[in-house]
Amino acid sequence: MCKEIQGLVLLTSMDSSFVLDLKYATTDNFTKRIVYPIDACILQKNTAKKLILANEEFKKEGYVLKIWDAYRPIYVQHMFWNMIQDRRFIANPNIRPSRHNYGTAVDVTLVDANNVELQMPSKFDDFTERASRKNENMAHIEKKNLDYLTEKMHKYGFITIDTEWWHFEDCDYAKYSLVDVQLEEFLSLD
Repeated sequence: MCKEIQGLVLLTSMDSSFVLDLKYATTDNFTKRIVYPIDACILQKNTAKKLILANEEFKKEGYVLKIWDAYRPIYVQHMFWNMIQDRRFIANPNIRPSRHNYGTAVDVTLVDANNVELQMPSKFDDFTERASRKNENMAHIEKKNLDYLTEKMHKYGFITIDTEWWHFEDCDYAKYSLVDVQLEEFLSLD
């Protein structure tokens, strides 16, 4: 049984079959520094359940969801906003925090059986038009892979935004309140 903190759970306590590459727990991100003090994928419990169902279907077809970001503490949102004040890519926490701050959004891609990422329109955190779902210069294979990812995520209750192809939000996000849990609180959870 997984433990909860303000409705948030550690995804790996419910299902360890995801590929985790939590970019903000590394220097491989747009800030070029470690932002998260621990490498933990945290979500609202019901959002996690939906993600698990989607991943189960992907696994039956030879793929696995790779997660780049999930719950993001509000202090991190303020840090990101101070670095890039462009609401197409970073939600202004002073007006409307990111769905990540509620634990109802994930940034994902797909990997194959060899742990190779499927070809998508851009890299993660690409703050250009290449990241847009409306990018008309998308290669055929990129569009095909993105459509496949999106179709399955929609099936399990996730919605998208236009500016970041990798960003998916739980369609029930409005049921949740903003939470401010420090990631370190999950260190002692199994």
